[in-house]
Amino acid sequence: MVSFEMHESGIVDLRLYPPHAETDEADYLAALDRIGRLDGPYAIVVDIAGGSHLSREGEIRQAAWAKATRQRISTSCRALALVRENPNPRSRQSFERLWSIPVHVTRDREEARQFVASHLNTAGRP
Repeated sequence: MVSFEMHESGIVDLRLYPPHAETDEADYLAALDRIGRLDGPYAIVVDIAGGSHLSREGEIRQAAWAKATRQRISTSCRALALVRENPNPRSRQSFERLWSIPVHVTRDREEARQFVASHLNTAGRP
């Protein structure tokens, strides 16, 4: 299941979690497209701790999306937190190479929210 929410606080919340559906990959990629069109400032929490892996085609589309939105996200997004079951430094480094924004990888959803919120607060949000 994929959930996409945009909160008044400026936090964009994208989650992949059970139960999984056949439409998860398409829904996830559609959410990325929405994020790529957002005006800032905003910050993103991507929670894939319970998510499934993308197909090869999905990975290619995700990489193309990242390349196409690199400038816009670097300008509009204040931070990204990735929630994973097994966080590792390579995940953070991959995203830091894509965009010039602060990136945090954790297994704790609340920690992720606090991280992105702190970057929105420094951007002049209440």
